Amino acid sequence: MDLNPVILSIPIYFLLIGIELLVQAFSRDPIYRLNDAVTNISCGITQQVSGAFLKVGLVAVYELTYQHLSLLQIEPSWWSYVLLFVLVDFCYYWAHRMSHEVSLFWGGHVVHHQSEDYNFSVALRQGSFQVIWTTAFYLPLAVLGFDTLSYIFISALVTVYQFWIHTEKIGKLGPLEWVLNTPSHHRVHHGRNPKYIDKNHAGVFIIWDRLFGTFQEEEERPTYGVTVPVNSWNPLWVNVQHYAGMWQQLRQCRSWADRWHTLINKPGWRPDYLGGYMAPPEVDQHSPKIQPRP
Repeated sequence: MDLNPVILSIPIYFLLIGIELLVQAFSRDPIYRLNDAVTNISCGITQQVSGAFLKVGLVAVYELTYQHLSLLQIEPSWWSYVLLFVLVDFCYYWAHRMSHEVSLFWGGHVVHHQSEDYNFSVALRQGSFQVIWTTAFYLPLAVLGFDTLSYIFISALVTVYQFWIHTEKIGKLGPLEWVLNTPSHHRVHHGRNPKYIDKNHAGVFIIWDRLFGTFQEEEERPTYGVTVPVNSWNPLWVNVQHYAGMWQQLRQCRSWADRWHTLINKPGWRPDYLGGYMAPPEVDQHSPKIQPRP
């Protein structure tokens, strides 16, 4: 239990990235762009560095909740781990969904969606501030009586699962598509096609999306990225770009109510006097990908 599955899986992550690079070399299929892949990995590093500090406090919040508010004391066992795995994934669905539907939370998650490529390195592209907004969604598990170490371990397993679904080289997987989050389902999630936006939020089990009305089958090939391109390879700037835009809008708002809505409404919301809601634009699959200056 003292071993972090995410850290232990890092060699496997880079092995899979190497396999994709070999596929690219032999097939001449442009899976990777160097600048984009370097930015993805750099964002993963900055997220791990910031997380080393942030998670200490956030884990302490979970532990305090467990110590003082837990209704039960669930002893670790194989059945409790299975149950906790399902419950962590359920909480992940809602944390992830709200990270798309609340602009303040989106600022921590948008980093993961900025790449216009879709390969294993994108799985490493994580926002440094996301954990601040998502931790609260898991606190009910502490109230139920799942101890902190069990939560950390199972949460890491849910994270590790999601690495392999960041690829275009695995097609649909038959009956598994009904139950599990697969590369096909997650490609939809990363698409900026209007029909794909805010769909397929699952971590492991796609059944949550089917139950709560956010499921979308992969039909046409997704066009990846975000509706407002980040236009930078700088791993520090990509973490704050959305918040910089929010700050500008907050300064332009004429009332505290509009400032509140700027924080909690869907990304793209603006008061009418600033132009109103920015709907996702249609995509041109033949348009070139962004090429920011170094």
